[in-house]
Amino acid sequence: MFIFGKIKTYIIGALALSLPIIYVMGQVAGRSKEKTKILEDELDATQNASEFYKKMAEHETDNIPDRKSLINRLRSNGL
Repeated sequence: MFIFGKIKTYIIGALALSLPIIYVMGQVAGRSKEKTKILEDELDATQNASEFYKKMAEHETDNIPDRKSLINRLRSNGL
């Protein structure tokens, strides 16, 4: 029984020493996942903005000669 008690003690000690290392590795992996998610969100936002400006450019080809045509355009298309 004495040998098994020492073996259990060594196993518990090894696990106790490995816990901070596992914690740090988890933190690093979590940060990289979070950074990737933020970058993907920023890329999505820039793509949405570029699509918005492309759609706005399509509507900007019309010349607005007077106030009435501007009002009609705003009522039909919005800003």
